[in-house]
Amino acid sequence: MAGLKHSLRRGVSLAALLTLGGALVAPHGGGTAPSLAAYTFEAETESLVAAFSTPPTANRKRTINRAIKRLKAAGIWTKAKSMGFVGADENASLRWWNDPTRTCTKISTPGFNASFGWTATANGQAINTTLLSNELNKDDLGEYVYLTSAPTGSSNSDMGAIDAGSAGLNICSRRATNDNQTIRLASTAITTISADGDTDGYGLTGASRFDGTSVTGSHNGVAKNTVTAASVALSALPVYLLAHNANGSVSSFSPRRQAFWYLGRALTNAQEIELNAICAEYLEAVGYGDVYIEEVGVGTQIITADFIAYGFTVQSVLACLQAVRNGLTVALVGGWRDRFNFGGMTSGGLGFGDVLNTAAFGGLVRWLTKRVQQIGNQATEQYYFEPRWVQWALRELLTASKNGGYNIPVYQTNGVLSVTKDLATKAVTSFTTVDGRTFNIKGWYDGSYEKDFAAAAGCSFRIGREAATGGAAEQYNGIRATYNEYAGVDPWKTPGDTSSGLINLIQAVKSTFTPGLNTLPAAGTADDKEQAFNFRLVMTNSPKWRRPLPSTPPAGFNIADYEILLRFMAANPTKTSFMDYFKADAVVTVSGESKFDVNNRAGPAAPSTDFIGKNWGYSNATYGQREVFWKAHWNWIMGMLWLLQYGTDPRIPAALKTACLSWGLCSDHFPSPHENDTVGMNPQIYVREARRLIGVATLTGDELKRGDGGVPTISTDTISMISYFMDSHAIRYIGYEKTAGNWIVAGEGGFGEPEGSLGGTDGMFPLPLQIATPQASECTNGFVGFGFSTTHIAFAACRMEPTAWQAGQSLGQVAAEAIKNNRTFQDSANYPAARTALLANSFALTNELVPILSQTT
Repeated sequence: MAGLKHSLRRGVSLAALLTLGGALVAPHGGGTAPSLAAYTFEAETESLVAAFSTPPTANRKRTINRAIKRLKAAGIWTKAKSMGFVGADENASLRWWNDPTRTCTKISTPGFNASFGWTATANGQAINTTLLSNELNKDDLGEYVYLTSAPTGSSNSDMGAIDAGSAGLNICSRRATNDNQTIRLASTAITTISADGDTDGYGLTGASRFDGTSVTGSHNGVAKNTVTAASVALSALPVYLLAHNANGSVSSFSPRRQAFWYLGRALTNAQEIELNAICAEYLEAVGYGDVYIEEVGVGTQIITADFIAYGFTVQSVLACLQAVRNGLTVALVGGWRDRFNFGGMTSGGLGFGDVLNTAAFGGLVRWLTKRVQQIGNQATEQYYFEPRWVQWALRELLTASKNGGYNIPVYQTNGVLSVTKDLATKAVTSFTTVDGRTFNIKGWYDGSYEKDFAAAAGCSFRIGREAATGGAAEQYNGIRATYNEYAGVDPWKTPGDTSSGLINLIQAVKSTFTPGLNTLPAAGTADDKEQAFNFRLVMTNSPKWRRPLPSTPPAGFNIADYEILLRFMAANPTKTSFMDYFKADAVVTVSGESKFDVNNRAGPAAPSTDFIGKNWGYSNATYGQREVFWKAHWNWIMGMLWLLQYGTDPRIPAALKTACLSWGLCSDHFPSPHENDTVGMNPQIYVREARRLIGVATLTGDELKRGDGGVPTISTDTISMISYFMDSHAIRYIGYEKTAGNWIVAGEGGFGEPEGSLGGTDGMFPLPLQIATPQASECTNGFVGFGFSTTHIAFAACRMEPTAWQAGQSLGQVAAEAIKNNRTFQDSANYPAARTALLANSFALTNELVPILSQTT
């Protein structure tokens, strides 16, 4: 028997499986993998690309195909009379997508950029769509353009055709005088669609009319004003882009970059939202890299690669990149819910990063922060940014045609189903995914948050908190002895009446005065509970970018689940600002208006977006059960926001509702939803802590307390630096009898640097290879990232994203050394060669620095 196939099983090693007789256990409700359907192109895609003078690349053709499939599914395709996107060259960019027999023509010499579209730089420059206005239905009509720039000074036209009587079509996406948009839509007069200060012009701008009396405009899919504007007959003038056709002459050119146009029947707001998302997704690929992506359930059945990274996180991308730079064949393999979000939490909402000392990081970490600075046109390099910028930068690393990257194939899956291991070497030789792909491999890296692949490979894990010990930091492990207290918030359904039962979300009682009610284990006791999850929302209070939140509560809303919050409001009536209940950090500011990373406002400041105690069991849940966790967390946060904006409970301060109503999600983020989500939903839940490897060595909080200049206890095989203090979010709400008869609600499990600074005065500590390495008795050809082999206390400092990013790059190099030399991943010869190669930085991209791999504390 050359190999053993086994499935994911909590904390079960290969040896244990053999003891069980090699029993097969379907992970996460798995089963038999299906056969994959062949990837096929839409007939409309084939017709379009056949009309291009130069055939598109294979990857670009796939990008086009996905856009067309989405346009058809949304019902937009059949409504279009004339529609097109920027392409690889001018010929492709002038072709009508919906009717490839027709093409636009240039007027004079507008500028062209294959990544970002057309630009007029002087009067007289335009694109003639060749569509005559009177080919359109004046009472069922829509016009839209997508701009890839938002300059500060233009009141000119982005498209239009206006006759001698000033009637016709026109879009001005942004008026410089007051930041609004103006529209003509089979009408005689310019109509102001958005209020002053309501648009920056970037993205999708347009309007639709469904009758002869009114017009409704939109920006990035957000419906603006509906105004009365009687329709009039349209002339035989052709519609121009980049300017407007003023009765036969080019007039009022716009200097904005234009990458898409639509003229046709009216679009519903749902279609406007989807069209904005389709444009954003397509133009992201065109601008930053047509990555080779195989979607779930279709494509290649059997893939052979030297090295795979599992999970669409930044660390996985960097591990793949470093491995392929060493000549290995690689694949980036999606986890159970990964689709089009490359970057995990960083591109999935976490725009405000936590770093104590920026000197702790170099390598691809610094390349990424510098590249994001360039993409966002930011004045300084920093660890806070719009999450979408990270996604764009990672596309460049996954595509050889952009910025020095490599062609790294990407495979979406529905998670790992099973692995096959060689019994003699303990190496994974292949694995199969739930949707039916099989990968034959020599080595692997699990960069996911849940560590499903490593668990399926037989690696042992711990979940939750170890018991407290006597060390400087580890004395604070286990159940906490101190709590975040919400003064004035009673835990009992009838305040003061312990027989009335606990209000919702409270999961234990702590009392030394009424011991018969106590259900909380003693301080220092170990448990298997996970610190709270949430979503890191990308929000704004600027009308330029805001998508208003729903005015109805989410599915399953139960106001009783917010009783802690409502009682807190009653006890704190002067807390009336959005910031009183949410931690909102500006990640970009333009002319005084900002986009924010909105996070939990840590207790006891206020109950916030952490759905405390409601993620227990997530790590080992089936994929179907995880989906329930996922949606429950999203709905919890949406329910909280609805309550703060529209709730009628008298305990909600009126001033707080007014303040919160000015906030919404950013309309320019997250255009590529999972099939169970909708456009604009965060693609990644914030898994702060899940499985942690039981590896070759275990890092403790006591070790992290050592001062500067010492030699680390575990090893000097440094793969990254830790640069954040030890902190954890709450694990449960408790009813706490603080003094006799005085009951309050408290949060148990949260802490923030309870025992001093990390790693001495410089705020830096080496992360050793051994805590990313499984035990050789369990698996000999894999590494983990993020879920390192640490105690709960130590993990509280290790869990920050840049630490995992650098570990990903370093582990890609160590893996390459092992695979190229036919060694196990535990072989001590791997690290010295990998360190030499990393510090030589011979593959460096522009602005890629030497990694920081300190060998002292």
